[in-house]
Amino acid sequence: MIQRLLALLVFLLQAGGPAHAQLPAGAGEAQLKAAILFNFAMFTEWPADTLPASAPLRLCVFQDNGLLPALAGLQEKQVNGHHVSVRTLSAQPAVAQLATCHLLVLDAQDRERWALLKRDLATSSVLTVADDRIIGANGAMISFGIDNRRVGFDVDMAPVRLARLSLSSKLLRLARSVQ
Repeated sequence: MIQRLLALLVFLLQAGGPAHAQLPAGAGEAQLKAAILFNFAMFTEWPADTLPASAPLRLCVFQDNGLLPALAGLQEKQVNGHHVSVRTLSAQPAVAQLATCHLLVLDAQDRERWALLKRDLATSSVLTVADDRIIGANGAMISFGIDNRRVGFDVDMAPVRLARLSLSSKLLRLARSVQ
């Protein structure tokens, strides 16, 4: 199932125009979002000092995040030569622990945590992805949105640049909006 979703998303990314991934029959929203997150990682470039060639790509998620079961399916997949390592975070992780993440997935249950952590993470090279419009509007780099059963995403480039990350133009063309 994940393989088919990944193939669909690769096709959408190569199509070059704005797109929304529609929830395929039999596939859940969480699996589709996990596949899209995988593609965010594929089309993001981290500074060499934060993601050395032999290092795993650490995808971090809080233990109460609804996407966790779907994200666990990405464990050990390859992203540009890096094995994906899915890390489950405790409710109150140290900022130093978060700074070792490469991609941090947040949802509505993380609003209070995000308010406390976003300033400390601002200059860390951690791609922040929100499955929540409020976190998305408050400093997350990428935020999911659903319109008519279609999953789309918005990008805020200011925090992306501050974190020294580079998002592929292919990824940006698929966004509903880029600020």
